[in-house]
Amino acid sequence: MSDLRQRSSPPAGRRGSGAPRSAGPRPVAARRPVDSPRRSLRPPHPAGSGPLPRIDPRFARRWIEARRQEGRRRLRILVAVLAVVSCGGLALGSLYSPLFAVRHVRVRAGGGVPASAVVAAAGLQHHPLMIDVDSARVAARLDADPLLGGARVSRHWPSTIDITVVVRSPVAAVPAGGGFAEVDATGRVLTRSAGRPRGLPLLNGAGAPPAPGGWLPGSPGPGAVPPVGSGPHIDASSGPPGSGTALVGAALAFLGSVPAVLRPAIESATIPPGSSGHGVTLTVVPPRDPSETLQVYLGDGSALPAKVASFVTMLDEANLSGVSAIDLTVPYRPVTQPAGA
Repeated sequence: MSDLRQRSSPPAGRRGSGAPRSAGPRPVAARRPVDSPRRSLRPPHPAGSGPLPRIDPRFARRWIEARRQEGRRRLRILVAVLAVVSCGGLALGSLYSPLFAVRHVRVRAGGGVPASAVVAAAGLQHHPLMIDVDSARVAARLDADPLLGGARVSRHWPSTIDITVVVRSPVAAVPAGGGFAEVDATGRVLTRSAGRPRGLPLLNGAGAPPAPGGWLPGSPGPGAVPPVGSGPHIDASSGPPGSGTALVGAALAFLGSVPAVLRPAIESATIPPGSSGHGVTLTVVPPRDPSETLQVYLGDGSALPAKVASFVTMLDEANLSGVSAIDLTVPYRPVTQPAGA
């Protein structure tokens, strides 16, 4: 028992001189003043290791300067990024502002079509924004007009649109269900009329023409660019040589290449069915002798430039009195056939 009492009694140093514990409240530890310095987070310096080494001030200055330069570099990068984003936003916003609207439309078109009509057909009469103008779409819109073709559209910033377009000219009239359809050298139907158009030769044997805007069967079609001026500009190869479809292209190419002053002298161009006969046959009233009517055999669409040149020479210079037919199948050696032969 004495041993247990000795063990349970607290050490003298912990309670101090063996004095009995006070029954009052425990004293509260004093708090550290607010303005007192904070305790250092550095690990305690090991005892006996000597004084702390001092850092050379030059290294400290270099370290501080390096940190400052790194901060300046980051600031410059941030400013540059903000400047690029701001400029891009301003540029994109200005593209959709009235500052970059279409203000000038330069139209190059032959045939006496007013520039205002071309601008209206292109859909640019309301001055849309330049960024909203699709050159390919505007060109397709112009080509959709039966009277226009070969449109080229380009944008020139900040506010100009250039349009180059060819105005289609009729070269023949095709009978169509009690009326007539005017077609150009590519075979496109331009318009229809109840009466026969003056000054245009009839194209017989070409089949029924479609509505305005369509192409005559056997013609060169949409891939052909309408010619500007005289001369054989049209590729007449629209079918096998000697076939009806190829002869339609040959007849249109020839009529489109003949000078406009001589075209009224051609009464008609006839395409025989299949590959029979002399190919394309023209019925011509010579301007120098309107009382005569003669036949001109063109054959197929080969050597069209030479055939056009020989035809023009024969009408302008040759004495066609008493001649009923001219064979231009071999254009370098035209053969005349006297009347009654």
